[in-house]
Amino acid sequence: MSALGAFCNALVEFFEDLTDTYPEEKDIAMATMALKLLKQANPRKIHTVFMESVYNEFADHILNENEEYVLKRAHEILNSNYAEINYSFWIFDKHWSTMTEVNKQHVWKYIKGLILLAKRVPPA
Repeated sequence: MSALGAFCNALVEFFEDLTDTYPEEKDIAMATMALKLLKQANPRKIHTVFMESVYNEFADHILNENEEYVLKRAHEILNSNYAEINYSFWIFDKHWSTMTEVNKQHVWKYIKGLILLAKRVPPA
């Protein structure tokens, strides 16, 4: 499997897990469906948008688990612009404060993996 394929699969899996964990959150379910469709039509676009809207600003903060920065920016981003990929911040804005430490560590592990996979995708 290519690095791009591995990255897209991991991102979709993350969103599917969020959908399963929070079934009442219809926006996450819709974002998951949109990602699945985009993965079939243009997986490179998923990576490009992730790099622009997540990786460039957040990679170091995520890898260092800078919770304060990520929480603050997640709230600002979700209240200013809409895109399916921005729902990757949703978990921090809406449910982070009520999550168990085990679940928080699971989320950090997932998004750290996404950051590392995204970095491995060669340029187009």
